[in-house]
Amino acid sequence: MITTLRALTGGLLLLAVPVAAAGPREPVAIIYQISGGAQRTASGHSTQPLRLYDRLPAGVTLEVPSGSRVTLAFVGGKRYEISGPARAKLGPRDLAARSGAVKTLASVPSFQLEPIAASDHPGPAAGAIIIRAEGITGLYPCRGTAALAEEAVLLFKPVPGAMEYRIEVQDSQGQTVFQTDAGSPPVKVPAEVLQSGHRYWWTVRTLDRPGPVARGEAELVTLSASAAQKRERAREVLAAEGDDSLPLLAEIDRGLGLWLEARDELRTALDQEPGDPELRSALAAIQARLEAGDGR
Repeated sequence: MITTLRALTGGLLLLAVPVAAAGPREPVAIIYQISGGAQRTASGHSTQPLRLYDRLPAGVTLEVPSGSRVTLAFVGGKRYEISGPARAKLGPRDLAARSGAVKTLASVPSFQLEPIAASDHPGPAAGAIIIRAEGITGLYPCRGTAALAEEAVLLFKPVPGAMEYRIEVQDSQGQTVFQTDAGSPPVKVPAEVLQSGHRYWWTVRTLDRPGPVARGEAELVTLSASAAQKRERAREVLAAEGDDSLPLLAEIDRGLGLWLEARDELRTALDQEPGDPELRSALAAIQARLEAGDGR
């Protein structure tokens, strides 16, 4: 039901390639809210039910019956709320045609995850090598995820018999920038410790557990300052509309690798719509990713 989205652009998700180079089958928009029933039809394909988080290519026609409502966002940032009875056809960057009640919503700022440096290309989608040690698992952040420099939180699975852990964060030069002892996760990294757009390694090990020391190690990548600023602007735009836009913000964060933030946003959205099976499925997928940790 839920398609994993890769990164961001135009305030939304970077869907395979930039919009300018989009082909006829590449997604140009995402459905992030739907109530009632609606359908999608593409040339040469049969009509299908519209689902939460569907990624749609140009040329798709949406049919929204009376009493139903759909909210979508284009990768370029334009957003629309379509209330039935209505019909809309997607172009490569905007609606190509529309009829019925189609409301224009505030656009989301352009948003793209940038590389840390011109000579380095790490980030949420990078396939970096991770060094692991036996013992402690479920580390987050880890390979394939990211953190906000001023709000980084470290998670791991507690080890039976361990009462205290030592957590260390090292920069790319191997210098320790943060160390603390804690009885259990989560561990908040002070806001002034990490820099935006950098790669770190963090370790956790037991201090008082009987027998061999248990240890785990993972990668920690922080978003660039510009990406974090644009993400915050997108959050402000969507927050002005209340909890209805939380599913979109969750997908933006998931695409950026901010899985912890995405989980919290989906939890809040599900509190408002406890019977929504697709929100529940999206939350379960993120929770499973967090519990796996270690880049798996």
